[in-house]
Amino acid sequence: MDLGPLGSYRLPASISSAYGVTTAQALADQLGVTKRPTADLGHEADSAYQSLKRGDSSAARTLLVDKLGVSEANADAALAKLPQL
Repeated sequence: MDLGPLGSYRLPASISSAYGVTTAQALADQLGVTKRPTADLGHEADSAYQSLKRGDSSAARTLLVDKLGVSEANADAALAKLPQL
């Protein structure tokens, strides 16, 4: 899925190192994103990030699978690689 202008976003060093990619587009390709991000995704992503910081990955998994179309297996693998926040 082409992320358009969002695709060129440079990932933070810890994310880049964990996933071996440097841009949002490369990460989307690696994860198998099939749905284009919508305008409301930013708020949901922030909520998922806050939950991840508290040790709860369920909101992030839901976002990956339901909002971005990532397979459950890829979402689980991606969350397992996620560095400590």
